Amino acid sequence: MEKLRQSIGRLFFAGKPYRAMVQKIYREMLGVMAKSFLIILAIRVLGYQKIGNFLAELIVWIKGCSWTEAQSLYFTYIRSNIEYLMFYAFLVFFIIFMRMLILRFTRYFDEIIAGVDQLVKGDQPIILSPELDFMQIRLTQVRQQLQAAAAAEREAEKKKNDFLLYLAHDIRTPLTSVIGYLSLLEKFSGLDVVTAKKYLTIAMDKALKLQKLIEEFFDVTRLTFQQVKLNLQPVDVGCMLVQLADEAFPVAASAGMTIQLSGQSDPIMVNADPDKLARALQNLMRNAVSYGEKGQISISSKVLDNQCAIFFSNPGQVAQQELDRFFERFYRGDPSRGSASNGNNTGGAGLGLVIARDIIRLHGGSLSASCQDGQITFRVLLPILGEGQPEKQSE
Repeated sequence: MEKLRQSIGRLFFAGKPYRAMVQKIYREMLGVMAKSFLIILAIRVLGYQKIGNFLAELIVWIKGCSWTEAQSLYFTYIRSNIEYLMFYAFLVFFIIFMRMLILRFTRYFDEIIAGVDQLVKGDQPIILSPELDFMQIRLTQVRQQLQAAAAAEREAEKKKNDFLLYLAHDIRTPLTSVIGYLSLLEKFSGLDVVTAKKYLTIAMDKALKLQKLIEEFFDVTRLTFQQVKLNLQPVDVGCMLVQLADEAFPVAASAGMTIQLSGQSDPIMVNADPDKLARALQNLMRNAVSYGEKGQISISSKVLDNQCAIFFSNPGQVAQQELDRFFERFYRGDPSRGSASNGNNTGGAGLGLVIARDIIRLHGGSLSASCQDGQITFRVLLPILGEGQPEKQSE
């Protein structure tokens, strides 16, 4: 019997998360029917003749008739309809037991309501009956998702506040210098030409740095809301890297670094916006010069899995935890890796990698970072010309 019940349960409830609860209800209902039947059977067996005599005496007492007449009425209206009366009695007991069963099962709803309350409060574990383990698992998952979403929202808000703080600081520093040197020129109008030119040069440098910070900020904003259109055309990646290496040579030399460029002999053509792609690669080059340790910056390109792969490698060591956050918006890394950490002042507001990543994504590519054997490597993957390129767009 038990095997049959289990087979029926598997047949009708297989794969259902609430299978255990349904099976329990199924068993309880069978139990209600069995109890109702057994009670009627017990009354029938144990009350044989006794119930009949009791009912006959009751008729005598009610109608004031003789015993013989009472027995005749009993046989006419009760004994001859005993099957119907037993069925009605069975229904009465079945309804009573079902009512009790329903009241007992309503505690599941109370448990679910309590579980939802715990979901909102989030201060205690959600524990339900074994039959409601599927609901307990779901409520726990929802709580975890809500907590994760709340934590992510708090983290995003913190990053935004930190970003605005850093940006305000980075803007205020050159702005203060510009105002200071211009104030000196205004206050001391009789300065000699050499000193005045020196002050003007410093003020101009600081103003250009301020302009660069503001441009980076607006670039990130535009890229975030996809307000950039690409003027796509065939671009030789090798030629672009040669130009970038030549332009970066003076800055790298002043930082005590050298640039080694390598790549395959055949041209690698991609469909790209040359100005914006150059901007992204320049940011990667600037990052290598600004944050890399003294040594050699290696730049290479090759075809990898039908894609153009570009590698920027520079000496350095970064913890995996920080490496994973290189491309997070509003993230500023270790303060020791600042814009002047290696003696040069080429660093910006910490937005270069974010801008590079978003530009490369607009081209249908990807940007990733890794650190191994004292080398930090940035890998750019771009579709080769004709291989899954974005549709051509014009400015």
